Amino acid sequence: MDQIGHIMESLKQNIRLGEVLDSLQQNFHHKGRVYDTIGFYYGLSTNIIKKTIATVDETSSEKSKHYSKRKEEDRRKHDFEIIGEKVENWAKDILQQDSNSRNGWTEIECVRSKAFQVDQLKTKQYVKWMPDSRFATPPDQQNHPCMRLHAVLDVPFPIVCRYLSQHHRLKEYNSLLVDQSDVEVLTPHSKVCWSQSKKLLFIEPRDFITFCSHRWLKDGAQLVVSQACDHPKYPYTPGVTLRAYNLRAATYLIPSKGKTEIIMLAHCNCGKDLPEWAVRAAVKVLAPIKPFEIIHRIHVGIAAARKELEQDEAADAKRMRRKSRSRSLRPAGIAQMGYGCFWPKGGGLKEW
Repeated sequence: MDQIGHIMESLKQNIRLGEVLDSLQQNFHHKGRVYDTIGFYYGLSTNIIKKTIATVDETSSEKSKHYSKRKEEDRRKHDFEIIGEKVENWAKDILQQDSNSRNGWTEIECVRSKAFQVDQLKTKQYVKWMPDSRFATPPDQQNHPCMRLHAVLDVPFPIVCRYLSQHHRLKEYNSLLVDQSDVEVLTPHSKVCWSQSKKLLFIEPRDFITFCSHRWLKDGAQLVVSQACDHPKYPYTPGVTLRAYNLRAATYLIPSKGKTEIIMLAHCNCGKDLPEWAVRAAVKVLAPIKPFEIIHRIHVGIAAARKELEQDEAADAKRMRRKSRSRSLRPAGIAQMGYGCFWPKGGGLKEW
């Protein structure tokens, strides 16, 4: 009984059974069969005991591998959550700055065109050139453009959120992207996404791999944050892969007296193959057009689909009324400068 107690205690301490039995060398014969002390007690032969031990050891090893993998996944998700918090703090710091030349911001005026209703949408855009915002010490010496845009849509907040959350709408308002897909869903409110841009002037088409996350603020606003990342499904191969980087970005959708305020921040690296002077030349041509175009086309797209969106909102009202202490069931997402992320069924964390 003392030996049985020794084995049971060893099991509790996660010691391999084989090591325990190897230490028990008290074998003897009974009716022509060899038994160890434990086997005799239960009427089991040594061979049966050994096979059972091997099975237990194998099962224990598999459980250990599964536990280690699960622990690594949890650590990885936690690291992404920290990234989301850092991007949000970065966005807050940017928005606390006055958008004037003293802080390095240059206002970009929209090209004058009857096609853009920028006056009535009250769209303002500013650009600032700065190093990679992901690092305290950037890995390169190049500055990259950061866009800051403010606009107001004369459309109710729930309709804007629903429209922007729908993947099939992205090409209606974002002419920069030709495709988008989810690479990995991390949590109900975060994921890694892939997207592809079209050719812009002399800049060849390239892909983006981006971590995206969203949540709902106390005032009811929706916040989507993102940051360029790596993923094993889309490895970067120098000299082969044409990749651009959504270094950091944030989009605020804010309810405002029956209207919707949009604030966009986007800090982009157009690719390691492009020198800064070339990117500056491209931005000089594109900045007065593309960001304003996105806001204008959102306005036009919502107007064209207004009845359908309102019907969807009404039909989805019962689902969205389900109570959840930590998560919102409201649809969320957007296709921004170089990336797109969509949560049509919600899942964003709610700020208390």
